[in-house]
Amino acid sequence: MPAPVLWIAALLLAAALGYVAGCRRQKQRDLRAVRASLGDLLDSASAPLAVQPSSPGLPTGDFAAQRPFGVLEFEDQLAALAALVDEGRAELEVMRTERETRLRETEQEQRRVNQRLRRRAKEAIDDTGKVVNERLRDVVTQVGAAREAATATHSRVSETSAAAHSMVRRARSADEAATALNESLRQVAGIASVISEIASQTRMLALNATIEAARAGAAGEGFAVVADEVKSLADTTASSTEQITATIATLEADITQMGGTLGAIVQEVADIESAMGTLSGIADDQHEIVERLNATVDATMASIQDLSEVADRLERRRHDRVAATGPVVVRVPGRPGQPGTLIDLSEEGVGCLLAADAPVAVGDRVEATLHLPAGPRTVNAQVVRRLVRPDGAEVGLELTS
Repeated sequence: MPAPVLWIAALLLAAALGYVAGCRRQKQRDLRAVRASLGDLLDSASAPLAVQPSSPGLPTGDFAAQRPFGVLEFEDQLAALAALVDEGRAELEVMRTERETRLRETEQEQRRVNQRLRRRAKEAIDDTGKVVNERLRDVVTQVGAAREAATATHSRVSETSAAAHSMVRRARSADEAATALNESLRQVAGIASVISEIASQTRMLALNATIEAARAGAAGEGFAVVADEVKSLADTTASSTEQITATIATLEADITQMGGTLGAIVQEVADIESAMGTLSGIADDQHEIVERLNATVDATMASIQDLSEVADRLERRRHDRVAATGPVVVRVPGRPGQPGTLIDLSEEGVGCLLAADAPVAVGDRVEATLHLPAGPRTVNAQVVRRLVRPDGAEVGLELTS
């Protein structure tokens, strides 16, 4: 680059730097002047105004003409600013009033909604409890009928089982008697066999006597008559013995058949007794099931009662509760007072925390002394809730006065 061009560029740069420095110094001088003017304006506004001598054409009491123009402008600005501040305050007050009104309306609407919800919840719980209670009463009736039927079945099964057992015992006794009779018939058959053998031998003796009487001729005629009688007796005995044997055989066959029949009866009765035992077990199981069902129904009805108590508590909570602190003393008539701590308050109730072993039960009518910031106050109430917590017993009181 040629040297003249460099010199020209250096001169231009120096001129630019000088111009920038001059502009900065001018701005600083202007800023000091503005500050000084503002200070004079503030001093003149804060200093007492002096009354200037009257000039021709101006009245002596015209203070507006006697004040400097900057003071008038400053006062106008202050008045405008005060008006703006007052207007802002008024707007803020209106906004605050509107906000409080909206909050109150919202709170009232929320309370109305809560009351409607509680009322509807109570109605729903009451209706549900009523329907379920009616159904449970029907179930209780049916359970009672089933219990009676199970008891009657168990009684009849027990009677039938006892009769079957007695029948089995008698059938076995009859079978034993038939067996003994069969044995006696066998013994009689043996005796008949012996008699038949004796009759046969007697017949042989009668035959020999007849032969010997024939040999003796006239001397043996009497003996021959005796031999004929003996032979006739032997024949009769043999015939009777055969009839006895046949009769005994028939009796043995009948007794054997009767023994088989009795054995079958005993087996069938034993099967009936076993079936009765099974039926008795089923009846016992049915009775146990009915008892469990009855216990379940009782527990369900107790739960329905708890639902009713919940509905009552919802009804009692139609007024909002406010958290509270402070000592409280709960007294049951005839017992010493139980100290505790307040939990919450409402228009119709008090919540407090007592000792876990405090002798206060649901349903007790008590006298509660509340130590409030405005001073102690004694109210009459009834215990409607008692809940044991790790730190004591939470007690709910419903005011009665």
